[in-house]
Parts: sequence; C-alpha cells; structure tokens
Amino acid sequence: MSDIIIRRAEATDVVPLGNLLEASWFTHWGPHVSAESRARFVREHPARGYAEACWPDLMVAEQDGAVVGMYHRDGEFLHSIHVAVDHIGSGVGRALMDHAEGQGARRLEVRAFNERARHFYERRGWQAIGQKHDSEMGTPVVTVQMALAEA
Repeated sequence: MSDIIIRRAEATDVVPLGNLLEASWFTHWGPHVSAESRARFVREHPARGYAEACWPDLMVAEQDGAVVGMYHRDGEFLHSIHVAVDHIGSGVGRALMDHAEGQGARRLEVRAFNERARHFYERRGWQAIGQKHDSEMGTPVVTVQMALAEA
C-alpha cells in the first residue's frame, strides 16, 4: 500500500466523494435512524448533493489513485470528516485529522450514537463541550459538540 496523500478536491472527485459519503452514511448513521429516514436519504441523495456543491472546499485523502477519505473545514469548524468504509483503521482518519488540525480545526460536531468517532476524537484530545437535539433525515438525534483541548 502506498502513502496517503492529502490534497484539495478536484471536479473529477465529485462522483467518488458522493459514493464515499453515501457508503459512510449507510454504515455509520443508517442503523441509527428510522426506515423512513433511510428511504428519504435514498430519494434525496444528500451526500451526492453535498459533494457536488462543496467539492471546491473539500480536502481528500488519496491512496493508490483512489479517494479514500475527505474532510470539510471552514475556519476552526470541521464540518465533516469521512473515511472509506474499507479503509477504517488504516491510518486514513489519522492523516486527515492531522491535516485538519494543522490547518486550524478546533471545533466539530458528532452524532452521539457515533461512539467510534467520538472515541477517536477523544483519544486525540478533543473534549465534549455541549450537546444539542438535532435531526438526521427526520429522525431525532443528539449531536455532541466538541473542541480540541489546547496543550
């Protein structure tokens, strides 16, 4: 396996990013929302719309010529970070977070049910600073607000 390259997204990344985001949603969030919310996700394709609308602001992780992860940061706020399902545990998430934090990411939000992600952030020094009631495709969820503890 070759090195992980973090680079700015290009227009040609839109389809692979949409595919990655959809697979990530169904793997990590789909099991925690209602059947109606999953059906709505299939109808509306929000992940593909997000990739199409936001690609100029996204950073991607590339390995062996394939998009294997992404993040979206605006100033201190990390809007999203996703790793291809078949690359979880391979170092892609760590590389993306190293880059995002190096670029100034200091705040993020994560669904409370996404324990794996929350533990990943906590091991990196992120701390929960609040929570709010939210919605995921119509299903009520709790969102945990986190901040990176400064050393």
